[in-house]
Amino acid sequence: MEEEIPDPIPPKGAAAGIDVGLTSFAAIALERGTLRKVRAPKPLGKALRRLRRLHGRLFRRGERDGQGRLKTRTKNYEKTRLQLARLHRRIRNIRLDFLHKLTTELVRVHPVIAIEALDVRNMLKNGRLARHIADVGWGTFRALLDAKPKLRGVRIVKVDRYEPTSKKCSFCGHILPELPLFVRAWTCPVCGAHHDRDENAAKNVLRFALAAG
Repeated sequence: MEEEIPDPIPPKGAAAGIDVGLTSFAAIALERGTLRKVRAPKPLGKALRRLRRLHGRLFRRGERDGQGRLKTRTKNYEKTRLQLARLHRRIRNIRLDFLHKLTTELVRVHPVIAIEALDVRNMLKNGRLARHIADVGWGTFRALLDAKPKLRGVRIVKVDRYEPTSKKCSFCGHILPELPLFVRAWTCPVCGAHHDRDENAAKNVLRFALAAG
């Protein structure tokens, strides 16, 4: 059978600009001037000590040959392997639950959402940041924000990752020549406005949502 499905009606809330980060998972700037920060649960970081302990126990409980390769899986080995698998599943479920709830909330409220087009795959090659980026789930967040808006008529605006959203003053437009990653707050040398790095970036990303809306 064929059925005509009407176009979804976009929500009537304010446009939103989102800047993702590691200190706060997301800074969300809204059209009416409000701003909020969302923190990620970071389940991998919280379970890291237990993961390492289980991995060590798993290695010791398997019977190995002279080259350290697993030869026989004992009952204790299988018991530890299942404990490790359950812990990995719990970590994944906590992360997915957080990301699904956040993205569902965003597409239910905001008709236009702007977000930076980060190259997550290349960022994961950074050995110092890879675990932290994977823990908060940037890649999954972006995938969900690509899929869910289509069902609700929400427009997603992708801001080029080379746009100086963090270095640009959201008040006067002055752009700093450089802004190291460890600098979390700065003061504009032109207008004197003091900025939280993530909040300032979210406000600049919001301009793209307003222009598209």
